[in-house]
Amino acid sequence: MGIVSRFVNVVRAYSNSALDKAEDPELMLNQMITDLETKQRQAKTQVAEALAQQKRLEHSLQKEQEEAKKWEQKAILAVQNAKDDLAKEALVRKKEFDTRAQDLQRQLDVHQRNTDALRDSYQQMEDKIEEIKRKKSLLVAKQKTAEAQEQIYQTIQGFGDSSGAMDTIDRMEEKIDNLEARAEAMQELSMDSDKDSLEKKFQELEGGSGGDPDIEAQLLALKQQSALPAPDTEKADPEKK
Repeated sequence: MGIVSRFVNVVRAYSNSALDKAEDPELMLNQMITDLETKQRQAKTQVAEALAQQKRLEHSLQKEQEEAKKWEQKAILAVQNAKDDLAKEALVRKKEFDTRAQDLQRQLDVHQRNTDALRDSYQQMEDKIEEIKRKKSLLVAKQKTAEAQEQIYQTIQGFGDSSGAMDTIDRMEEKIDNLEARAEAMQELSMDSDKDSLEKKFQELEGGSGGDPDIEAQLLALKQQSALPAPDTEKADPEKK
């Protein structure tokens, strides 16, 4: 394949892709329905005009038939009165109205067939528009679902290789575990310190305020030998100094 042909194929491919993106199904269906409804209104006007013309033909036919009937009654009246000349004139006039009535009847028959065909076409158009509207709802729903699925797939593809994300999660989990361990250790140290302090206080309470009993006894004996007052007596009565 030549370079020019390949280039043309690439351009066509990009053009088709751009057209596919531009042809939004919902917008196109809405436009189609709008166009069809415009034609439907025009067709409805034509049907209404055809029916109006049919009514006018029917009224004209009825009028001609009534006039023919009227001249027939006049011819009968002339015959009853032995007025053959008047009867013939009345019959001539009757024939004229009959002729026009027959011509109107032919026109009415043709026009009625055309009107019926026009009404059938209009009804088919109306049914087709309703069918398109129903299909449009289904197609738009399918379009929304397809777009949502495509977006999900694109998001998943955007993740790429998830190993990096999992490594980050693992590191963060390890870091948080270390922080929890350090917090627990600090809590234990604080509790041990408070426990040691409390035990020390009770040991001092149990041991009394003095030092070693033997040392205290030896000190008392030396003071007695030196004729020095005992430490307790001196503390108890300071006025004897």
